[in-house]
Amino acid sequence: MSNSRSFHRVPRGGVDPIRNATDALAVLALGTPYGDDTIAILLDQQRCGSAIIVVTGTVHADALFSIIETAVEATLDVDEIDGLILATSRPGGGVEPDDVHRWLEASDQCDAGGLELVEWIILGETIGFPRELFGEPPRW
Repeated sequence: MSNSRSFHRVPRGGVDPIRNATDALAVLALGTPYGDDTIAILLDQQRCGSAIIVVTGTVHADALFSIIETAVEATLDVDEIDGLILATSRPGGGVEPDDVHRWLEASDQCDAGGLELVEWIILGETIGFPRELFGEPPRW
């Protein structure tokens, strides 16, 4: 009997770039289980994770805008940070129709603050990507 299992190596902070959704989900899995939370992964210029911010109790769907504002303010004087991955945990839920508008607004908010919103992931009954509602390709 073989004990070999297939697994995805978790990118190491400050060392390994987060190159795709699978990498991002591997990093996010380190903090599970999540409740109604929003997670922000700050990325350096090589797309390596630099910091992770977990904000609990983000029940309101628009909470991500305050988190983006905080991330932008925290990185104003940090030239090395230029990207952001967001994840919103919605236990029992998933991507909502209004998330397409939130994606566009969040992307604009990040751009205005000097960050690229690389991805926004919804963790719920299934894993979803609001940019897909808009038909936008991945930014990886």
